[in-house]
Amino acid sequence: MDAKRYVVMGAGEVGRYLARSLSAGGHTVTLIDSDPSKRQMVEDQLDVGFVLGNGSHVPVLEAAQVDRCDLFVAASSSDEANLAASLIAKQLGTRRTVVRLQTSEDVTRYGRLYEQTFQADLLLSTQLLTTTRILNHVLGYNTLEIEYLAGGALQVRRTGIEAGSVLAEHSIEKAGLPQDCLVLAFISGEGVSVPTGKDRAQVGDDALVIGTPRAIDEVERRVSGRSRRLGLVVVAGGGATAEAVVSEIESHAKRVKIIESDRVRAEELAALFPKCDVVHADATDMSVLASEGVGGAKTFIALTGHDETNLMACLLAQELGARQLTALVQKSETSSLWRKVALLNVVSPRTAAAERIQNYIDNNYAPRIVSFENLAAQFVQRRVYAQSPAAGARLGEIEIPQGLIVAALLREGRASIPRGADTLEVGDDVILFVRSAEADVAQLLFPGPDKL
Repeated sequence: MDAKRYVVMGAGEVGRYLARSLSAGGHTVTLIDSDPSKRQMVEDQLDVGFVLGNGSHVPVLEAAQVDRCDLFVAASSSDEANLAASLIAKQLGTRRTVVRLQTSEDVTRYGRLYEQTFQADLLLSTQLLTTTRILNHVLGYNTLEIEYLAGGALQVRRTGIEAGSVLAEHSIEKAGLPQDCLVLAFISGEGVSVPTGKDRAQVGDDALVIGTPRAIDEVERRVSGRSRRLGLVVVAGGGATAEAVVSEIESHAKRVKIIESDRVRAEELAALFPKCDVVHADATDMSVLASEGVGGAKTFIALTGHDETNLMACLLAQELGARQLTALVQKSETSSLWRKVALLNVVSPRTAAAERIQNYIDNNYAPRIVSFENLAAQFVQRRVYAQSPAAGARLGEIEIPQGLIVAALLREGRASIPRGADTLEVGDDVILFVRSAEADVAQLLFPGPDKL
């Protein structure tokens, strides 16, 4: 690989992890940070350049020579500064930008708008990446990537096919998948294939599936060879990440109990999750854990804002008999140590973000869930105009080549997975999954500019 130049804004966990990885690969890296104490740390630990200052200020970006870099990564602790820096860096001449945001809603609902407004090539949410990893651990899923369409009303998931997966044992039409989903592709070392209902995946393939959030979750459960139903789940901590995790696992567990040390937040959680038991208490108090039945919990997840609290709570839960333990740990360098000391899954939000950025770089800067397969396939959104050959036709009556799928129908603010009996009306928007070889056919059936 040819040596490239990278500029990373933010010398925190994400920035340093990424800078170390890129530098080890023989690339030139410059870190930007406004904290003077970070300079000595960077000089002692890393073989990279350092520019002191606010990365959203033009002189600082110029000093870092963003106009000469292959990629600018805005990974500071400030979402606002990251977005502003992305836009300014693009104006100064950088080729590509990655922006890290904290909350998942910014990506799931407003991601496209942010990308267009601030000219970001890749937008990622630390919270979303973290939640996905936790759910993989807890539910036995094998989600590799998630992309959100139609303002979050639809999800596209890439999930690994393991032995025991329903898609490896049965054809798509006999797999019993829910109605509001569609298998778009199987991805293997040989490339991207668009299957028919009679096809099935091979173990080791990845499946690409689109659907509503509820349907896609059921698909994940059936596709994974390790998926599990949950009994009692205890969550220590009630912050934003805990809220996101509880929202996802509530329907999979017989019972969910949340232990939160702040009374006001505990009351908020009780209102948000009326079916869950919310306890105002300290999750590192052994008597509290014992009285709340943690020893009988199949799953214990520690998601407070403090590493020491999370790890201590997991050790106490383990001592009481809890079997599956997951801890949120911000300090990524201690993660491997805790895995060895205790039998628990450790999730580092900053490591997850840094690894996603590294994956984006390794896959030739392709941000979308399938476009990294050398642009073998992609999503496009088109309006159905009166002159379109598809206008007024039932989907099942349109002659569509195998490499093109009408994956979603957007009508009057509602998103759905269309079926053969659905009629495409003038003014509808359709999201197409298109192999590159069929791109010209897509333009013929649905003329007009791409809207994605």
